[in-house]
Amino acid sequence: MAASKSALSALALSLTLSASALAQTAPPPPTVDLGQAPPQDESAVVAELTVMAKPPGPAIWLVERDGAKLYILGSATPLPHQLKWSSPRLEKALDRASLVLVPPEASVGVTQIASFVLRFGGGLRQPLGKSLEDQLPPDLKARFTESRLQARKGAGEYKNWKPAVAGFLLLSDFRQAAGLSEAKPVSTIQRMAKVRKLKVKAVGQYRMSAVTTIASKLSPEDQLYCLRVALDEIAFDGANSTTIGRDWAEGDLASVRARYRASAAQRCLVHAPGGPALLEKGLVQTTESMTEALRRPGVTVAVVDLGFLLPANGVLDRLKASGATITSPVE
Repeated sequence: MAASKSALSALALSLTLSASALAQTAPPPPTVDLGQAPPQDESAVVAELTVMAKPPGPAIWLVERDGAKLYILGSATPLPHQLKWSSPRLEKALDRASLVLVPPEASVGVTQIASFVLRFGGGLRQPLGKSLEDQLPPDLKARFTESRLQARKGAGEYKNWKPAVAGFLLLSDFRQAAGLSEAKPVSTIQRMAKVRKLKVKAVGQYRMSAVTTIASKLSPEDQLYCLRVALDEIAFDGANSTTIGRDWAEGDLASVRARYRASAAQRCLVHAPGGPALLEKGLVQTTESMTEALRRPGVTVAVVDLGFLLPANGVLDRLKASGATITSPVE
């Protein structure tokens, strides 16, 4: 049951988070960069602002238009459960805000899609009588077993799932065992907003049926590819677990950008029909919500994954192209 509760949640989480190369509206979809984005692919806005002196705390951008102010906190997932961080800029912005925008609802919760997976997840399961690890090539089986043991899980937890879903199940389980949270910093900001009795609104929604449909159309080769990138992300998280939150909390954007990659789920989805369009939808929803916030007077605070902010033609570039002024909020 635990597996059913988190399989597609791990996929859904990454649809609107962790992207260094976003799908574009015009065909064909761009190649996803698996490592550091080259300088020419970086946001022009980010390139301008990261050379400026930064106040303490995570990176925050101030977007202004017609008197409205939008403070955007750049988030990074996962973060250590026990990470302690503070931001006087964020506290001040929340004190003056009347609205807080967070990522799409399905990307935050871990358990709300359990019933959906149980009802419609048949296309994501192994055929009757088949077992996951028995179907894997030797190299993948060895890597999967090693990661499974690191997550303190038995083979039975994943044996009924196809490779792609099993990989994301294992990724979530590994992060939990390693003390990494897929919900932070959004959950922290939501608590801060609740204390101030602020309205919290998700930037959009998407149907989970779209995720299951895309995942079920992966070819056998792409199923193995998706498992590989999930195992790569497990190795990456494990190697960076001691610094994965520190750079973010200190606002060391250069260090974060140097190791920020497209998420395993995103790299998986671009291999299936409809995947790039779904990723672009998340970017469009985020940008439209930011644009709408700038049409209302006063102050709004938004939490947006750095993967949507850092790339060329990301949220910051699109807001600037629409006429907004973007600066580093030194106050």
